[in-house]
Amino acid sequence: MSSETPQPGPPARSRGYYKRQIEQEAAKQGLTSEEYGVYKGSTGSAIKPVNSAGGLLFLAVLISLFSAVVVGAAIILLTGEGVTNWVQFIIGCSIVLVLVPTSWAYYFKERKAARLRKAAGKTLEPPTRRSGRPDW
Repeated sequence: MSSETPQPGPPARSRGYYKRQIEQEAAKQGLTSEEYGVYKGSTGSAIKPVNSAGGLLFLAVLISLFSAVVVGAAIILLTGEGVTNWVQFIIGCSIVLVLVPTSWAYYFKERKAARLRKAAGKTLEPPTRRSGRPDW
């Protein structure tokens, strides 16, 4: 048996990480999770995230338009007489089935949060660092 103590590594991300981040940020600002809306931090993001209701609306519309193009191409492939690459077809359709509802769900969640904050007269300060790391 070794008497060495294990070295602490980077914290492992478990399920519900972003949900806990939302709850912590909301509590710091005196808001409920519903009033806070979508996650506003940039943890895990290479670029600055778009978190406003208007920005999420733009992204949802953009994703929907690109998805309409994918669906149109899928219809052309199905009705045409060429060889269809079924793997690409199924992957493309599954991405559309996931991205479109998710993007609109984020938009509606943030729009509801903005309305709740406005009705309660509360403001929101975006996080400047990760909430889960008190030593930062």
